[in-house]
Amino acid sequence: MEFTKRDTKFIKGVAICLMLYHHLFAFPERVTEGVFISLWSFNGTNLSVCLGAFGRICVPLFTLMSGYGCYLSSLRGGDTGALVRRHIWGLYKTFWMVFSVCLPVLVYKWRAMRSLLVHEVIYNFLGLSTSFNDEWWFVLPFAVLLALFPAIKRFVERKNAALYTDLFLVAVLNTVIVYIIPAVMEQPVFSMLSQTVFWARVEELLEILPAYVTGCILARYGVLSRVKTRFGGRPLWCCAALAGMLAIFFVRPYNHEYYDFVNAAVFAVLFAVLLPAKPMQLAGKVFEKLGEESAMMWLTHTFFCYYWLQRLVYLPRYSPLIFLWLTALSYGSAKLIRLIYRLIARIFASHGAKSAVGV
Repeated sequence: MEFTKRDTKFIKGVAICLMLYHHLFAFPERVTEGVFISLWSFNGTNLSVCLGAFGRICVPLFTLMSGYGCYLSSLRGGDTGALVRRHIWGLYKTFWMVFSVCLPVLVYKWRAMRSLLVHEVIYNFLGLSTSFNDEWWFVLPFAVLLALFPAIKRFVERKNAALYTDLFLVAVLNTVIVYIIPAVMEQPVFSMLSQTVFWARVEELLEILPAYVTGCILARYGVLSRVKTRFGGRPLWCCAALAGMLAIFFVRPYNHEYYDFVNAAVFAVLFAVLLPAKPMQLAGKVFEKLGEESAMMWLTHTFFCYYWLQRLVYLPRYSPLIFLWLTALSYGSAKLIRLIYRLIARIFASHGAKSAVGV
């Protein structure tokens, strides 16, 4: 059984759900206009907050699956540079669709706080600044990561490459990123550089780099397809996969700062075991639909839960209902934005056709 594009969408759908839960409940201090009641607690521990904190795994999980998909796309033939340009254009096209629809409200809100500067709009438009929405930080480093794909592909396909060797090298890279680079940047000679916006952007890129490279490696060796073929859907292995996911949930608080790319990779492998199971197939259509709109939902959801309509989002009060409500709002807004642009495209196409015939 091949690990298909539908499977990738499924995992991205899970990732966006984790992101929504993360932003809803991991930061109670940001909930200033609403309250939530958790239906789950254990020994006084709010499990909604714990699950929200675990939801941060969405970033390496989404990045890993993007690397996986990008590598498989490169195997279809054609120019790798053209593939990269197409992916970067797709990213910014989605981003600019959301940006342009939200811009009037953003400008109004911004001007209410202080005078709006033109360069602020331009910087946000290009992803160089996140002053309009802090959760848009991912746009620029991910675009740079896509631009680095040809070099990553050459590394993965180099002579004498091997799966475990490549994974070991990624672990070494992660160690350099987590331990060595911060130690170097603490030296006085780098004190000015370490405080710049440029270096903050570099740190964001380095944060997601190991997961992306790992995704490419898993695709290069067909790991997810092999796991799905050998273990997928078998009851005993499905139980083991669920136990493994539960273990990640409990272990992650102790290692996420350093090894979240490993958590994400293991999570994806365990999903490869679970996906052929009948219960997962029943849920598949829902998560696939969410996965299709995951980028748009990522770009829009915090406008609801943080910036514009927080009181409305937390109106259901109970954490599961709040999550479902935000999911519906984010998915609906994604579909609405795409509908608006389809209508605009039809209007321009119709106008162009009339001009061509001289009407």
